Amino acid sequence: PPNKLFVRESELETMGATTSRCEEAAPEEVVEEEEVPVEEEEEAEAPKPEIKLATAPFDPRFPQQNQAKHCYTRYNEFHKCKAQQGEDAEECETYAKYYRSLCPTEWVEKWDEERENGTWPGRY
Repeated sequence: PPNKLFVRESELETMGATTSRCEEAAPEEVVEEEEVPVEEEEEAEAPKPEIKLATAPFDPRFPQQNQAKHCYTRYNEFHKCKAQQGEDAEECETYAKYYRSLCPTEWVEKWDEERENGTWPGRY
């Protein structure tokens, strides 16, 4: 059968195989590659900026595993902060990081769309 996993030595001879062991096979010819000098520019790469991945810290208002309410609250806190502090407030970016790390992108896109259309049920 064609899906056979094991082949006997006697079957190898009938299939035209000349050797049955790796040690008996002729060694392959080794071709040496030329060394290419590495340019100094490649060696002196600019240091990569350190990336810190973090999520929102523990909030005792949301001790459960399901973080949907936490996500919703952080989203609202961000927009409340923007409404009170102004659109370009630096201190609101903390809330933005929190809701972006907690909330699924689809939810945020839907909520942003609702805010633009005026159908968002929230106050801010």
